[in-house]
Amino acid sequence: MSLLFALSGQVLASETFRVTAVVIDSLTNESLPYVTCSVAPEKAPQQVITRFAGDAEGKINGELKAPGNYLLIVTFVGKQPAVRKFSVSENSRSADLGKINMGTSDQALSEVEVVATKPLIKADADKIIYDTEQDPESKSSTVLDMLRKVPMVTVDGQDNVQLKGSSNFKFFLNGKPTNMFSANPGMILKSIPANMVKNIEVITQPGAKYDAEGVGGIINIVTVQQSTTQGYSATLNAQGSSRGSYGAGANLVVQQGKFSFSGNFNYMFNRQFPITTVTERNNYVPGAPYPRGTQTADVQNVVPMQFGSGQLSYEPDSLNLITFSFNRRFGRPQGTTEAITENFDALTGGNKLFAYEQSNTNKQSWGSTDFGVDYQRSFARKKEELLTFSYKLSNTPNSSAFEATNTILQQFIARPQPGLTQWSKSENIANTNEHTFQLDYTNPLSKGHTLEVGAKFIARFNNSESEESYKYFNFAIPYPYAPYILRDTTSTFSNQQDILGAYLSYSGNVNKWGFRAGVRYEYTWLTAEFNESNRNFNNQYGVAVPSASVIYRLTDMKNLKLGYTNRIQRPSISFLNPYVDRRDPNYINYGNPELDPEKNHNVAATYSSFAAKYNLNAELSYSFVNNAIEQYSFIREGSSIQEITYGNIGKNRQYGLNLFGNYRGLKWLTLYTNTAINYVTTSSDALNLTNKGFTGRIFLGGTFMLPKDFRISTGAGGNLPQVNLQGSQSAFYFSYAALSKEMMKKRLNLSLSAVYFPKPEINISTIAYNSTTGVKTFEQYTTVYLAKFPELRLNVSYRIGTMNTQVKKTKKTISNDDQKARDNSTLGESPM
Repeated sequence: MSLLFALSGQVLASETFRVTAVVIDSLTNESLPYVTCSVAPEKAPQQVITRFAGDAEGKINGELKAPGNYLLIVTFVGKQPAVRKFSVSENSRSADLGKINMGTSDQALSEVEVVATKPLIKADADKIIYDTEQDPESKSSTVLDMLRKVPMVTVDGQDNVQLKGSSNFKFFLNGKPTNMFSANPGMILKSIPANMVKNIEVITQPGAKYDAEGVGGIINIVTVQQSTTQGYSATLNAQGSSRGSYGAGANLVVQQGKFSFSGNFNYMFNRQFPITTVTERNNYVPGAPYPRGTQTADVQNVVPMQFGSGQLSYEPDSLNLITFSFNRRFGRPQGTTEAITENFDALTGGNKLFAYEQSNTNKQSWGSTDFGVDYQRSFARKKEELLTFSYKLSNTPNSSAFEATNTILQQFIARPQPGLTQWSKSENIANTNEHTFQLDYTNPLSKGHTLEVGAKFIARFNNSESEESYKYFNFAIPYPYAPYILRDTTSTFSNQQDILGAYLSYSGNVNKWGFRAGVRYEYTWLTAEFNESNRNFNNQYGVAVPSASVIYRLTDMKNLKLGYTNRIQRPSISFLNPYVDRRDPNYINYGNPELDPEKNHNVAATYSSFAAKYNLNAELSYSFVNNAIEQYSFIREGSSIQEITYGNIGKNRQYGLNLFGNYRGLKWLTLYTNTAINYVTTSSDALNLTNKGFTGRIFLGGTFMLPKDFRISTGAGGNLPQVNLQGSQSAFYFSYAALSKEMMKKRLNLSLSAVYFPKPEINISTIAYNSTTGVKTFEQYTTVYLAKFPELRLNVSYRIGTMNTQVKKTKKTISNDDQKARDNSTLGESPM
């Protein structure tokens, strides 16, 4: 019987028909992994009868059930579809098509209309790629709109971006770290047209080749960098909103002989809708002058800014490539605050003891300028063997200035607030300068196995200089006859970090298994100097950070992945700067120059399934850090002033589920969801605090294709309650809708969109306890009132020129992703 089954199996196997080939990139002559293949009858090219994927080496091997004349349609992200005719019969059951080159338009059969859908999302061993060019909505949307659809990325109604439910991640631009998005990323991202972006890559577990300092992940935005062999392509865009915001920009790519250039520039004037905050604080600190205080503040801000980037490449021959790059971002936010503060003698009700009105103006100047050069040397004996030398110069200013005036309401002079200024003025000039040198070497040991080694040196200089002037009320003499007490102070702070690092990384594929493992070692020398020399200190330390991941391919389109990363994160100048911000007498802010780096551990398991009609990505993760840098607040004994600073005082645990789904089964409809649910436990022995609970974000959306190139996009989402060390933030929800239209042979795109908050308010609570006795010291509740009416946005873009071949650039470059930066969200901060 077993012999009969064996013979039967051989007969059935021999009855199948087969098509084979190897898919090659026509520009680089390299194999293209995991291409999507569709087979259709030659006489009915729209009727796909089977679909399969190529392997990691670019080989395709597809089975057919019947003889006949067919079309093989091969698609790959960023490439022109390749179409080949072939036939199989009883006498010739296998058709070997040899090499199929992808990249040039002359490979398509002009007489055949091919309807095939490219994969929108692709999963590699270390990243997920969202093909923006394959999303029809990208023609009339912004990059921020596209991020709502990218797996594990969420965007709320306030344009705050999170990766896996965390703001602790880095933005890259064309594979390089950039400071362009370090301040107000949402504002910048929504001013960039999505049709300037080729794809968006998400790296949630950075390997050893990335800096040891802790990124919870990387969002790499890859811009369109294509042009004709001798020619150009340009996209012009403009936008405006009902709140008075406006902007314009351009993207240009040019190739002339061995030189190629791609770059963009944008200007944006953003007028933020006025925000009103109402705060009530109960003070239990012994000797506090007021048991209860309230404050109502109206805040208005405008943010003029400019940003751009560019790459110039020169390829003298096939083995040498030089790339020059720059990034530029500059903004000058200006704001005004009008507030009334009232203090009472009881926790509930009570008599009004003292009140004053405050008016202040503030100006900031933030930005970054990066210049880099990369030299890449290839070797004829092995393709993909590369040696790269890189240098990068980066300057990041971050300055601020304010003036504040306080007017006492005379009828409530019973108990004046100690230390109140009649007038104050302050200016702080802070910046970071970096010089980075890097060497990378990639060696393909054999098919499917690659070794990477490298070294890097960073010389980083953080500097801060501040000048402050105050006129204090002298309440020893009754107001309004009290003379003023004048005080002027000047302080300086410098922090130098020299970091030497080296890494070793291996990646390989064996049958259905993929592996990636590596280790990075970094040694840091740190020096801090103050204008008060007795505060100076030095420190040095070394750290080894391992990382590993394994992927198992269930099928060509489905896989499982398990990964582990260990990262550190050094505090940036915004955390270290000891400058004391006193613009609001009730709240003072300052950094902590003695902060240590965070050490973070993360384990994640991921299931991915990608097909032409649907995409699904689900990840379970666990992360913990035992010396987290946390912002915390306290009030000193006998005071009513809340002080806000930072310390390595947190122990954080987070369990997360990230779920992304996309359905494109109908030509006229696309549906998707992007959800992050986390259970967070945060504690601090120093503050005698523990807080825990569920948090996260949910988003559901869809796109409807209408006749005559009209398109409607709509969606809704929300933030679940946020869990902080000293309190919480309430949930809030939003919805949006957009109507877009393509015209003039799809070169002109118009889009009108709106964002709406059904409940335009957010509640924030902050509670502190005495770390020794556990007795509550103060509790504070703030309500932030957002815009009541939806903001209407109009986006216009127009493309000129053509785009066919890809501009080359070096495959390795400098990636400084090591610093912890402050969350740019305005929620949860002092209203002043």
